[in-house]
Amino acid sequence: MATIEFNETQKAALVSLLIEMINVDHVVDPNECVVFNTICVEYGICDETFKLGRALNSMVAIDIMKSMSDVQKIVTAQLLTRVIDADANDDDKEIQLFNVICKSTGVDVLINAKGGGE
Repeated sequence: MATIEFNETQKAALVSLLIEMINVDHVVDPNECVVFNTICVEYGICDETFKLGRALNSMVAIDIMKSMSDVQKIVTAQLLTRVIDADANDDDKEIQLFNVICKSTGVDVLINAKGGGE
């Protein structure tokens, strides 16, 4: 399966959102870190982009995500879901953050239009 291309600004936004998802429950599970690192390798996120994403405000990251293509938005939501599922504990704060991101960027409408996504 080919990965969707993201530009460096979009990758930084992705890093920001993934880190926010990992931290939202105040418990950093090692499995979440493994998934995060795997995603970084899959999408060719370099150290510079990682540092930019780490420093990026999550609200700015959501604004960047709003300007992504529909496919990029859906892929981003799928990547966030991978982090949520990594620790086998779907925390309410993770689900709330996921819902906020999806509603703020229109991903919820895209997923509903496709009949539930995946």
